[in-house]
Amino acid sequence: MYKLVMAVGALTLMTACSKQPELEQRTESAPTEATSSLAQYKAQAETLLADIRIEKDAAALEAQSADLVTLSRTLLNEFVAKYPQCQTYLDALDKAADIIPTLPLEEIETGYHADGKLPKFDDPVCYHAKDLLVHPATVQAIAMKGFSGAEDYKSAEMEIVEVIAHFDQVERALK
Repeated sequence: MYKLVMAVGALTLMTACSKQPELEQRTESAPTEATSSLAQYKAQAETLLADIRIEKDAAALEAQSADLVTLSRTLLNEFVAKYPQCQTYLDALDKAADIIPTLPLEEIETGYHADGKLPKFDDPVCYHAKDLLVHPATVQAIAMKGFSGAEDYKSAEMEIVEVIAHFDQVERALK
């Protein structure tokens, strides 16, 4: 009888222990909305970069960069939820998101890359989030005007290389 009780107890304990890590693993791997948006943004940015490097046509690159701008707006909202000190700065950017790609590249540079048309901010973390929208919007503007040669593709490539660097900072800030 004693051996039977011990065997049942051992089996119960092993069963309980073996199921616990699965539960913890499922909980840890369940993506939050921010994690899901971050993964999607990174994948889309990397795809856009690869497509720029193979010099896909302007219409395709315009659509891809526009999709990345749209996704960045979702990330900016998630970012403001965690960093409310960035709200005024990022809200101003969000309001301009639809017009940025229609502007001349020089105006995008001075107004949005260099913050000339955006309110001042105190926390440097806000700057990295801004660039998740501005860089793909710049690529969208380049694509809308049309790629006239290798130099335009190189400019677009550098925009996405830079946004991926800013993305790493934003990803760390949101995790």
